[in-house]
Amino acid sequence: MEASLDGSQTESGNGPEALESKIDLRAYWRVIRKRWPFVALSTILGVAGAFVYTYRQTKIYEAVCQIVIESNAPQVLQVKDAIELGTGSLYAAKDFYETQFRIIQSSAVAQRVAERLGLAHDPDYVRLAVPGLGGDTLGLARALAGQVSVKPVKDSRIAQIIVRDHKPERAALLANTFADTYMESNLDYKLEGSRAANAWLSEQEVELRKKLEDSELALFQFKKSRGLLDLNLGEKQNMSEQVLRTLNGKLADLRVKRLELESTRAQVEAARDLADKESVPAVEGMEGMKLMRGTFLTLAKDKADLAGKYGPEHPRIKIIEAQMEAVSKAYQHEIDTNLKTFENSYQALVATEKSLMSMMEKEKQNAIELSKLGVEYKPFERTAEENAKVYELIARRQKEIDLTGLLRSNNVRVLERAIVPRIPSSPKPMQNLLIALACGVGLGIALAFAIEMLDNTLKTQIDVETFLGVPVLGLIPIIGQSKNKVELKEKDRNENEQIRDRDLGVFREPRSLAAECCRSIRTNIMFMSPDHPVRAMVITSPSPQEGKTTTAINLAIAMAEAGGRVLLIDTDMRRPRLHRSFGVPNQVGVSTLILGNSTMEDAIKSTNIPNLDVLPCGPVPPNPSELLHTKRFAQILEECKARYDRIILDSPPTSAVTDPAVLGNLADGVILIVKGGNTTREAAAYARRQLISAKCRLLGVIVNEIDFSNPGYGYHYYYYRKYSRYGYTYGSGPTTENPTA
Repeated sequence: MEASLDGSQTESGNGPEALESKIDLRAYWRVIRKRWPFVALSTILGVAGAFVYTYRQTKIYEAVCQIVIESNAPQVLQVKDAIELGTGSLYAAKDFYETQFRIIQSSAVAQRVAERLGLAHDPDYVRLAVPGLGGDTLGLARALAGQVSVKPVKDSRIAQIIVRDHKPERAALLANTFADTYMESNLDYKLEGSRAANAWLSEQEVELRKKLEDSELALFQFKKSRGLLDLNLGEKQNMSEQVLRTLNGKLADLRVKRLELESTRAQVEAARDLADKESVPAVEGMEGMKLMRGTFLTLAKDKADLAGKYGPEHPRIKIIEAQMEAVSKAYQHEIDTNLKTFENSYQALVATEKSLMSMMEKEKQNAIELSKLGVEYKPFERTAEENAKVYELIARRQKEIDLTGLLRSNNVRVLERAIVPRIPSSPKPMQNLLIALACGVGLGIALAFAIEMLDNTLKTQIDVETFLGVPVLGLIPIIGQSKNKVELKEKDRNENEQIRDRDLGVFREPRSLAAECCRSIRTNIMFMSPDHPVRAMVITSPSPQEGKTTTAINLAIAMAEAGGRVLLIDTDMRRPRLHRSFGVPNQVGVSTLILGNSTMEDAIKSTNIPNLDVLPCGPVPPNPSELLHTKRFAQILEECKARYDRIILDSPPTSAVTDPAVLGNLADGVILIVKGGNTTREAAAYARRQLISAKCRLLGVIVNEIDFSNPGYGYHYYYYRKYSRYGYTYGSGPTTENPTA
């Protein structure tokens, strides 16, 4: 089965051809209007329940205290706390702030608040604080923590401490006390950390002082044993290096002087020959030797000049030669004197060089010894320095912690204290009622659609045409009953009179809505096939009690009012009723005609309705189906066709017997009656299959007992009902009762 949008269902596969489903908001609205009692009941119950629940609740007041939680405490001194209360980065501090919010709502803070306010003696909390009476102090703290919530203000370091209580004054007091207690606990945590750190640092200071003293004593003993008390090893090594550098410089200078002296002595030795005209640099620097050399060279020149004039034996030449020999002896003596002086100086330089080299060797040995000593000295010195640095660090940190403990700086402060609330935060009557109203309406609509979907009956023309695929000839409202379909049983009227009131409703109230509907159906049938008019038709229904007989009678009355002669035949030989509706005898009828026990004139009864005759069933036979299969019945039907313009056969339901299928083959067509909101889809589909299988011509379907006042039947039926209300009939204007209509 497949659900359509208006609540109907279609059979897929072997069912009748279904119409294409489309989204129709009006169909939804019709379902809601049709099932409005469920929507109204759900809404009323929801609002009433919310009203009772709201006004039975205890009024709760909400107090808000705003605090600022800084990422770091104010730094008065350039020292670090032993316990950091915050973190440097706001974006990296999400976990920090979440932790602070949980601390505010913790049982530990709540217990301190309870002790501070003495809530253990408060009548509202006493049962939670007294052991043995259903609670303890932990239970009181947990109950108090349940009243607190923390809400951060977006894009800020502000947090709202929210306390809910049924007493407004106590709510404000609790909010402010929670803020103060949290600040105190935050500061206590910092000071407790400082005290713990200070105690640990004090222990470390004692140990480090002992280590420092031991290392310094070991260093002193080592320096004492090595004679380093006046100077340390580094200074001695520096002095040794300085001496080595000085000796090395002096030795280098001495060697340069020695080399210069050797060069000068060689030059002086090379200048012995006075006849050599080339000057010697060393001699040039000696004025006496330079003068003697000049004199000698001048005498030699004079000798050469005289020798050219006088000859070698000339006295003047002899004098010059004597002078030259004297100058040469003096010159050689001067050279020997200088060479002796150079030799003495040279030997002195060599001796000095040897002495310096000896001193350097001693200093080198001393430096080596100092280096060896440094290998032993460094561990003592390094240990003493390290112990001194650690001790200094510990001592400085201890002083900083002492200072931070005295400062009592906190990273939390109160921004705005809570005030006593005047309006309760809950319950919220208007909000609760609006929510209940929305929920009630929504639940009612859901219930309406659920009931509509579960309802598998045929209710409207759309249902019939969609599910059965058969045209609807018309709809007939409830005849002779109230809107609620409850039959009125008056004590002063018998059952037959009640049946006649219902079955003859169209005749007795020709301007009623039912009469208009029957005339509309009559018109649809008359114009269904103009070339081959329907003269004999079978009226049947899927199940009993679906208004089949009432519809047949009222349709016959409408056709008789059109002017043609109409015969109404009762072929329901199991439960005949036409004779009771028209008040005619039932001793003769269809059964007696088939058996040949009566004539047509005796069987057909006239009625008070012009142009309408009735052929009752007659005595109920034991084998109705066999009688209807006889040729005699077919002959009777042909005789009736010859006498009347229209013949209507009232047959039994299709679900009980096969009589409608038999009659449908003898008549020109079959009209199926379904009871709106009562006939199920399965029963209607089964009746249709039965008739189609018997090769009957199914003219259409009439939906019976429709309540046009029900919104579920749409605007078309609304105007249909409105049209009848103002007294309009075919071929007439308004009634005299409504002259202004």
